[in-house]
Amino acid sequence: MASGSDVPNSGPRSSADPTSTTSTASGGGSVEGELPPKARAFLRRMTAATGGGMFIDGFVFATFAAALAGRAHDALHVSPLWESLISASVLIGTFFGGLALGYVTDRIGRRPMFTIDLSVFLACSVLLLFVQASWQIFALGLVMGLAVGADYSIGSPLLGEFAQARKRGNFLGLLEISWNVGYVVAYLIGYLINSYEPGWWRIILVASAVPAIICLFMRHGLPESPRWLISKGRREEALAIMREDMAAEDPGDLIDEEETDTHWGLLFSPDYLRRTIFACTFWSAIVMPYFALTFFQPDILRSLGLGSSALLGALLGTVIALVGATIGWYIVDKVGRRKILIPPMFGCGAFLLIAAAHSHLPTAIGAIAFFGYLFSYGIMSILPGIYPEEVFPSSVRASGVGVSTAASRAAAAVGTFLLPTVQAAWGTPAVLIIMGVVSLIGGITSYYWAPETNGKSLTLTSHRTDPHAYRKPTGVAA
Repeated sequence: MASGSDVPNSGPRSSADPTSTTSTASGGGSVEGELPPKARAFLRRMTAATGGGMFIDGFVFATFAAALAGRAHDALHVSPLWESLISASVLIGTFFGGLALGYVTDRIGRRPMFTIDLSVFLACSVLLLFVQASWQIFALGLVMGLAVGADYSIGSPLLGEFAQARKRGNFLGLLEISWNVGYVVAYLIGYLINSYEPGWWRIILVASAVPAIICLFMRHGLPESPRWLISKGRREEALAIMREDMAAEDPGDLIDEEETDTHWGLLFSPDYLRRTIFACTFWSAIVMPYFALTFFQPDILRSLGLGSSALLGALLGTVIALVGATIGWYIVDKVGRRKILIPPMFGCGAFLLIAAAHSHLPTAIGAIAFFGYLFSYGIMSILPGIYPEEVFPSSVRASGVGVSTAASRAAAAVGTFLLPTVQAAWGTPAVLIIMGVVSLIGGITSYYWAPETNGKSLTLTSHRTDPHAYRKPTGVAA
């Protein structure tokens, strides 16, 4: 099998070189040249509006974990079963939201779903203030997860379809940075409330309403994706949006987009099946260990010997993951996708296996290995916001992202649900060994199947030609 080399092919090329950095002869801007101030302002707004959804996803996951780590557990008489169900509720909802609503987004467009999903999330956030039983948190978490799953299928494809090829990794990587920031902020809020006002656990749960309101305001008035419009035969509308919002007379590779009906089965056709499997597998291998281990991070760290410092150590762990994600974001368009996926994935496996042997090692070694895992995770954590958007065509891009999201959340939900049971039966070392093996499987899959899409146009990276055979754009290092 190929491992990511670039081989010439007859893939689509626009009449204007998509990587050109010059302006068109008519004086209009090029979507791949130096953007005018209006276009830069638009992309900043689009990034903030889509990143807000990712911030909210990380935020709500951490609020559930922080609330259960505090007084909510006793106040609501949460049993071990309900604790597992609540921990997996948002993930289960995200599974169905990504699977079903990604297809809906490809059918009716990115724009209408962009506000509907967040409005539903906001309503559920407010209702969390009034919960009286475990099942109510679980039910609201399911619906919030549906909205989150929809947002994965909408936000990142929408931003990726506007972003410049040479900077697309940085734009899309910011979305995953936003997830990590949301998790850290929510965990910090939870830590402070649990430490100084533990009776305010309802405030932890309802806090996600604040970023949801802000994000709704930012999304008001944003346009439809030009690539989606062209895939539906609405070429003039697409070009008008590029002129109005991106100030671009030269649409670059946009003109190579094909008018195609949305067929969900395309994801499982011979042309795209390997990409679908890869996107689902690498994303699952990233998030299954992370979601499970961080939701119960204080328990894991106590098992590793941190004792009363476990809650503070969990907060430190979220910061370490954020530092790793920031480094990954900074280098992704400089060194390429494969280099920040494959070594960190194997690194995660190695660190978790070392941590699993903590009882035979000094306490510091086990804790350092666990934090090393979080740092390695952070570096590659930006790629779920990049790879799926790059390997599927516009007609099924949201569906492809939705299927990948669904697979990853199913894996994360299974890991999060089963972790307490495995830990109770066989101890923390068994948990860490299982998660380490998952990371190693992800590393092997990525080594053989991860394409190098760095700096290439979406028309090229999503073409039905084998992704390993993408042509390297002129002047862009892979």
